[in-house]
Amino acid sequence: MPPPCSSPPLSPPPSLIRPRPPSEPQHLMSSAPSLPLPLWPPPAIYSLLSPLPPSPSLPPHTTPPVCSSRLTHLIPRLVYARSYNVWAGEATGVIMVALGVEKEEHVLRCTWENIEPVPQEPLITYILNKCAQAGEIDALVDGVSGEKLKYSELTAWVRNVSYGWRAAGLEADQVVCLVTPNCILALPTFLATVAASGIVTFANPLYTPDELHRHINHSGSSWIVVHPLFLPSVQAAIKDNKNIKGIYILGNEGKDDVQPVTSLWKEAPADWVCDGASGDQVLHLPYSSGTTGLPKGVEITAINWLAVLSCIGRKEYLDIRSEDVILGILPFFHIFGIGMGLAALSHGATMVTLPRFIPDVFLKALQTYKVTLVPVVPPLAIFLAKHEIVAKFDLSAVKSIVCGAAPLSGEVQEILCKRFPEVTVRQGFGMTETTLAVFASESNEPGAVGHITAHSEAKVVDMETGDSVGPNVDGELCVRGPVITKGYFNDEKATRELIDSSGWLHTGDVGHFSEDGVFYIVDRIKELIKYKGFQVAPAELEGLLVTHEAIADAAVIGVKDEEAGECPKAYIVQKPGKTIDPEDIIAWVKERVAPFKRLRGGVEIIDAIPRSPAGKILRKNLREQPNGA
Repeated sequence: MPPPCSSPPLSPPPSLIRPRPPSEPQHLMSSAPSLPLPLWPPPAIYSLLSPLPPSPSLPPHTTPPVCSSRLTHLIPRLVYARSYNVWAGEATGVIMVALGVEKEEHVLRCTWENIEPVPQEPLITYILNKCAQAGEIDALVDGVSGEKLKYSELTAWVRNVSYGWRAAGLEADQVVCLVTPNCILALPTFLATVAASGIVTFANPLYTPDELHRHINHSGSSWIVVHPLFLPSVQAAIKDNKNIKGIYILGNEGKDDVQPVTSLWKEAPADWVCDGASGDQVLHLPYSSGTTGLPKGVEITAINWLAVLSCIGRKEYLDIRSEDVILGILPFFHIFGIGMGLAALSHGATMVTLPRFIPDVFLKALQTYKVTLVPVVPPLAIFLAKHEIVAKFDLSAVKSIVCGAAPLSGEVQEILCKRFPEVTVRQGFGMTETTLAVFASESNEPGAVGHITAHSEAKVVDMETGDSVGPNVDGELCVRGPVITKGYFNDEKATRELIDSSGWLHTGDVGHFSEDGVFYIVDRIKELIKYKGFQVAPAELEGLLVTHEAIADAAVIGVKDEEAGECPKAYIVQKPGKTIDPEDIIAWVKERVAPFKRLRGGVEIIDAIPRSPAGKILRKNLREQPNGA
C-alpha cells in the first residue's frame, strides 16, 4: 500500500465520525485523584543528542456553576463518589451519588462567559471531527525537512493504521510505548493507537537502556514504536522481556528485521469504527516523578483531555485559531509537548515539529513557517529575551509566547515583552496530573500564572492547618475538576497521598491569589529538582548513589542555577576505609542516567546525612549549609 501522503486526500467516511447516540450512557466526570508535578519539558535537552537523521517520511463531567465573583465564600458543594470521588458513569446509566454538603471558603471557579460543557464523545471522534473541518490544511510540518501532512491525510492515517493495529493483534487497553523525538509521525501514531483502543505511553528517547527497561516494564507495555536512532537502546532494554508482542520503526523503512510502522497501514472497511476510549477510560500514560521516588505512570482519561481541549483555544487560555502555526519543539513525552500537539490538531491549526533545540534551526523555523504561537520553557524564554542572534531573524509573525515548566522571573518576562512589544507573553501553571495547565494568563503581567481555567476550581490552604485562606495569603495550592488524572498506575497509596477525600489535588506548590483571582506561584514544598523544566526525583539518584561500592549514604538536593533553574547536587558519606574523588562520582553517575539527571551541581563529601528520627532526609539542613543553595 502506498504511504498515506501519496494517496489522494481522503475524507472521513460516515462510519468514522460517529456521534454517540443519546441512548448510550454518558460518562460524567468531576475530579479524580492524581498527583502534581510541573508539567512542561525543555526542548534544550535535545541539544545533547547526536545529529538526528531527517524525520521519517510519512508514507463525564458537568460544568461547575459560573460565579459572579472570582472569590466565592461559603459555597456549598456536593461530594461525589465512586472509586475516586467522581461522578460515576456505569454501563446501565449514570449513577450520581451525593454524599453530603461541604462548606468551603475561598473556592475560586472560572468566570469565563459562555462555557460549553465538556464534550461527551470519544476523544478520537472529537479530534477527527475537527480534522474533517480542516480538510486540506497542513496539520503537521517537519521543521527541518519541510515534509507536510494534511488533515485529510492525518484522518486517513488514523483510520487505516488503527485498523492495522487491531489486525496485528493490539487488544483494548494494551499499552504501546513510543520512544521518539518529535517528528510528524509521532502524533498520528498516538491518535491511531488510541483509536484502536490502545493506551499510549511516551518514553524519553534519551533514557539509558536501564531506564527504558524500567519504563517499559512498569507501564506494562506490550508493543513498542521507536525512532530508528534509538532502536539499539530499546533492543537492549527489552532483551529479556517476554511480554513484548511487537516492535515497529517509526518510519516507512524497517531496520534490523524490525518492520516499519507504515506496515500497519491497512485499508479499513467501510464499517470500521475507530473511536477508542471515552469517559473515564484511560488512553494516555505519561510519566511523572511525583514528589518522591521513581517516576510514576499518570492515568489520563478521555474526559481529562476533552476537558482541556474544549477550552484551550479560548482567548482567555491560549487563543488558538485554525490559521495559527504552533511550534512543536517541546517533547511529546512530556505533557506540555503532547498537549500543544493535541491542541493544534483539535483546532485545525498547523504544528511545525522540531526534534531538538539548535538556536539557528529553531529561529529559522520560526521565520520560515511564520510561527504564530511559541510554547517555551524558561531557558528558551531567556534565549529569546537575551541572545543577540535572535535579532537576525524575522519573527514578526509571532503573536504569542507561552511559558511553562517552571516559573519565569518577572525580570526576564519584562525583557521579553520589551523585545517583542507586539507579542503576548503568557505564563501558565499545571502538571502532568492536571492534564496540562489548570491556570492560564491572558496578559503580560510578570509572575502571574493567571486564573483558574474552565471546568475546574482552586483554593489555597494553610500548610499547617489545612484551612482555606483568602487573597494575598501564601499557602499550598489545591485544584479539583475533570482535568485531574484518574490516579497513578498501580499505585493507590501514592494516589491517596496527593488527593484528599474531597477530591482536591494538593500540588505541593506554595502560592496565593489576588483580589481579582489571579494566581501567583512563589515557592514549592515538594522535593523535586527542576533542571531546565525536567523533573528529577532526588530519591532516584540517591538510590543509584548508594549502590556505589565506596558510598555509605547519600542525599541529593537542587542548587540554584541562573540558566537551568536548579541542578542536582549530591552529598555523600564515604564507607570506612574508602576514599572518594567527587569528579569520579560525577562521571560514574553520568554513565548511568539521562543527561538531565546528571550531578551538574557537584558532589560534596560530608560526615553524615542529616535525618529525622523516622529516617527522613532533612534536605532543609543541607540547603542551609554554606554550599547548599
